[in-house]
Amino acid sequence: MKKGRRIAAKQEESSLLQDLALVSKGSVFAVVITLFFIILFAFTMQLSSLSETIIRPVVQVIRILSIAVGGAYVARQTTSKGWLKGAATGVSYVILVSLIGIISGGHFAFDRILLSDTLMAIIVGAAGGAIGINIR
Repeated sequence: MKKGRRIAAKQEESSLLQDLALVSKGSVFAVVITLFFIILFAFTMQLSSLSETIIRPVVQVIRILSIAVGGAYVARQTTSKGWLKGAATGVSYVILVSLIGIISGGHFAFDRILLSDTLMAIIVGAAGGAIGINIR
């Protein structure tokens, strides 16, 4: 009986590591999507006479769609708890984007904006994960 518990514990540990690797891959994928579309939007802004007031909403839409796609990507690679893995992908995305911001010379502030971004990432990631696990 003890041998069976050891095997089950090793499988859970292996599964947890696989899930963490998958969530990391999904959040990096979401960041790459975000960077691609923000660069594309920056070129569009340079070539056109769009008002600067649309920058914030467009960037927010890009982030939302990127997190949803990242959550769906993670959920499609797994067989259960897609919403949870999608939500974890959203949180990981916020952490990764914050780290990139700090490294690139920005400052970090634990404020309402960070909390609202994290809540948005959890909700959107969970929704993306729920959608991703159901579109097989």
